Amino acid sequence: MSNPEKALAQRIRELRRRHFGARGKAQFAQKLNLSLADYERYERGTIPPGEVLVRICDATGEDLQWLLTGVASRGTVVISGARNRHQDLLARIAQALDTQPHVARAIESFLDLLLADGESQSDQRAALPHAPAGDLIPVYAAGQWPETLPNPDGPGGLPLLESTTSLECRGRQVNALLAEPAMEYDPSKARTTTMLIADGNPGQPQQFVRCADVTQCFQAAFGVVLADESMGPMLRKGDIALVAPRVEPTVGRPAILRFKTASENRCRIWLGGDDKYVNLGRVSDGQHEQATRAELLWSLEVIYRVAQAA
Repeated sequence: MSNPEKALAQRIRELRRRHFGARGKAQFAQKLNLSLADYERYERGTIPPGEVLVRICDATGEDLQWLLTGVASRGTVVISGARNRHQDLLARIAQALDTQPHVARAIESFLDLLLADGESQSDQRAALPHAPAGDLIPVYAAGQWPETLPNPDGPGGLPLLESTTSLECRGRQVNALLAEPAMEYDPSKARTTTMLIADGNPGQPQQFVRCADVTQCFQAAFGVVLADESMGPMLRKGDIALVAPRVEPTVGRPAILRFKTASENRCRIWLGGDDKYVNLGRVSDGQHEQATRAELLWSLEVIYRVAQAA
C-alpha cells in the first residue's frame, strides 16, 4: 500500500472515530449505504470511488479537500442547515484549532459528553466504575496495567476505588508537571499539578494525578507508569502516561499497548498496522518493532505525560 493510500485510509478512520466513535464502523457503513465489508476495505487502504468519498463528506459535514489531500480548504466552515449563530460558533472553533491544535481532543471529548444517548454528564460521572469521586485519576504501576478497559458509559472494566476523602486521609501530595508528549519540554508551557501517593491494598492504584480538566474532558482516564527508557527523551522511565478509553492510537503519536502477556506491555510510537500486525517505533534509538495484533488486548494514545517536579 502506498503512502497516499495509507494517509487516505487514516483520514477515513479519523472521520469514523470523530463522528461515530471507536466502535462505529457498522453505523458509519449504514450511513454511507455500504456493506460493512466494503467499508472496512476502505479503512484498510482500498481507495473508495469518487461518489463514496462525496458521501463520506456529506454524512460528516467534513471538507472534501481535506479528505483527499489532508489539507483543509482555508476558511471553509460547513454545518448543514445551521443558523447563523451556529456558523459563528463553528468559525470560532475552527480558528481555535488553527492556532491551538492541542485543544482538539478536549473539544471532541466534551462533545462526547454532551451527545451521549440518554445520560446526563452527572449520570455518566457517577457510573464510572474505576474512578474515585472528584478530580483524581488513578495510576497503575508498571506491573499492574489493567487487562480490561473501563467503560466510559457505564459499569465494566477497572475495579471500584475508594472515595477521595478516604484516599487523602492516608496519602501525601507531591508536585508534578503535566504536558502533551514532546521531544523537548518547555517549562513555561507545562501545567503544574499534584499527585496523591497513598498506601493501600496490593493490586490497587497507589498513585493518583489530580486534574479536573482531564477528568471532565476524558471520561474514565487513567495513567500507567512507564518501566523503561525506550521512549526517552519524550517519555522517561517512571513517567506517568495518561490515556483514555475513547482515544485510540494515531500514527506518529506515542501509544500505550497492553498485551496478553504482561511482560510484553510497552509504550511506543504508533506506526499503524493491519489485521495481523501492528508496527511500532522506539524514540530512544529509532528502531522499529512489530507485534502480533492477536496478542494485543488494547492500545490507546498517550494524551498527557506527567512527571514529578524536580
